[in-house]
Amino acid sequence: MVANCVEHGFTDFRCEDANINSLNHLARPEHVSGLLADATSIRERIGSMQSPSRAEELQYRTALSALGLTADFMQRAIEVLRTHQDFFDYPVYQDAATAAHRFVNLLSLRSLPGVFSGYSLRLSGPVNLLNRNDLADPGIIEKVTGGFTEYFEHPFAELLAERDWQLIGISVSYSSQLPFALRMARQIRRQCPKALIVFGGTEVCDDVKYAQNSADLWEIFADVDLLVPGEGESPLVDILCAVRDKAPFHELPGVLVPGAGTKAIRLNYEHVGRLPAPKYDIWDWSSYWSPEPVVLYSPTRGCYWNKCTFCDYGLNDDRPTSPSRERPVELVIQDLAQISSFAKTLYFSVDAMSPRYLRTLSEAMIEADLGLKWSAELRLERTFPKRGTAALLKRAGCIAISFGYESASQRILDLIDKGVNISQVPLILEQLAEAGIGVQMMGFTGFPSETADEAGETYEFLVRHQDHWSLAGVGEFGLTPGSIVAKQPTRFGVEILPLPESHSIARALSWRDLSTGVDHVPGAEDDRVPSRLKSAIRRDVIGRPFVGGVDSSHSLLYFGHYGRSLLPPKPERYEGRERIAPEHVTHVPFASLAELCSVPDLVAAHEQTLNLLNRVSHVEMSAWLDGEGSSRPGTTVALVMPGGVVVDLRLPTVDVDPERIMTALRVLSPPAARAGR
Repeated sequence: MVANCVEHGFTDFRCEDANINSLNHLARPEHVSGLLADATSIRERIGSMQSPSRAEELQYRTALSALGLTADFMQRAIEVLRTHQDFFDYPVYQDAATAAHRFVNLLSLRSLPGVFSGYSLRLSGPVNLLNRNDLADPGIIEKVTGGFTEYFEHPFAELLAERDWQLIGISVSYSSQLPFALRMARQIRRQCPKALIVFGGTEVCDDVKYAQNSADLWEIFADVDLLVPGEGESPLVDILCAVRDKAPFHELPGVLVPGAGTKAIRLNYEHVGRLPAPKYDIWDWSSYWSPEPVVLYSPTRGCYWNKCTFCDYGLNDDRPTSPSRERPVELVIQDLAQISSFAKTLYFSVDAMSPRYLRTLSEAMIEADLGLKWSAELRLERTFPKRGTAALLKRAGCIAISFGYESASQRILDLIDKGVNISQVPLILEQLAEAGIGVQMMGFTGFPSETADEAGETYEFLVRHQDHWSLAGVGEFGLTPGSIVAKQPTRFGVEILPLPESHSIARALSWRDLSTGVDHVPGAEDDRVPSRLKSAIRRDVIGRPFVGGVDSSHSLLYFGHYGRSLLPPKPERYEGRERIAPEHVTHVPFASLAELCSVPDLVAAHEQTLNLLNRVSHVEMSAWLDGEGSSRPGTTVALVMPGGVVVDLRLPTVDVDPERIMTALRVLSPPAARAGR
């Protein structure tokens, strides 16, 4: 994006990664000490109440997670994540990663209770992120983003004050980023009234694609001047030229102006062979929580298969995703040579590379000998075993691959039009394992007409072949409006159910299986699969954004360091250093922690409200949260775990010494287990 602007003469710019810069600012000891003080005050205030509300009970649970932490705990955690030796000492790494999770949990003390879900926002929580009223209400947005107010009011405000900005663009990649981006836009409008505000990114694409009507869209983006809901290199240059020439914006391809209908967008697909090499020197790589850079690079765009009936990605009217385009391999090698000058690990951020292109690129990388380690999401191609692809990829530097196998039922795969023969997959996995390449398997259950046995087989397949993959995840099928299933429901025996009246953005649809009469709602867990099978495919990893996903930078570094096992075979015992996020035992002034409102209670109330009223928003959830909780005065003993989870020990509280309990726990629990294993 930036490189194309520079190519066209627009060189006066500044880039800000608000994700990492805000976290680094909020992790300073002086800010953390304020969070810890807030937690102490909340525990004292709510602990003395006779009848706290549900919201207060949730706050109390969160405040307990601050116990045992020091003001510099996040600085110590970040230092571990940035130091090679500590980063690859897995128990030490786990300590830092669990501390980082506790940090985000504490930030929620200044936001709405239960709104954070790790480093994301909870969709079924105190607000409805699909609701126009919630997203367009400045007061609600400020509550959701309240934990980041210190960043907005200081570093971000100072950045805006640096000069008279003509254009400020914000890229929004995920739905959880949208409330923060909307708050930033409002602040920009207030502080830089003459600046043109432009939004782009995959989340903007989804909002434009799934908005029920254009009026809703422009109420949500009330402070935004232009939306770029597709590939943005050329549209951004066109916008900059229009600003320079004082020309109108309404006829620019790939650009939406306020009031324009979502159907007015003229799709823009870049010619990737004509784009300049990406600019990577615009970022401060030392600011990230990683011992070395991990770079994202896209040699191709779109999907060469582009047939899967469940898929719905990007702006494309007639196919599941955008058309496949390939950057000439000779240009890719030049780009990779630039990357290799400052980084040794990269993720090919692509939908799917064709087997021909993948082979040509791999051969070119072997010849160039750039010393790069890489990962990508690829298709399970039947030609892999026949052409020695695994060995070729290994020689080219491949350390891990993510496969969407989707289902282990051939009938379901055929309905999906996956183009995969499940009987051929084990040999592919075996050869990749022999080559030392890590594999992440991704699937889902609940596709229309799937039986319970077929759902179970999707898990059983992974169990049978567990020695040949490193990570696996099986979710639940979600029906989106742009998929072939949604466009041709009768073909799949599906009836699309009306959208709840509070959902202004149709990100996922409810549907009825006509053969069984069973209704399926977004986010519902598939209870047909035994818990033993779900547990059998879990590996001992922390998960995104830490070690636990092939597309996370930490996982790539671990694959590069430890090979396809991902984790060291026998982690050293955590000894000889003070824990960053220790366990902590404390007395709690309630008869039982189980009686306090919990996040699962909040999620259940969100869903129940939606089912009962056919709507849910901050209005309904606030009323529920303000209701009286179920706690009773009393005393119990609680254990705060390293990750911040609080456990009721159910011990008699008379003369219980917390330090003696901690001593006993240290004896009973091995150090690696205390680090979160």
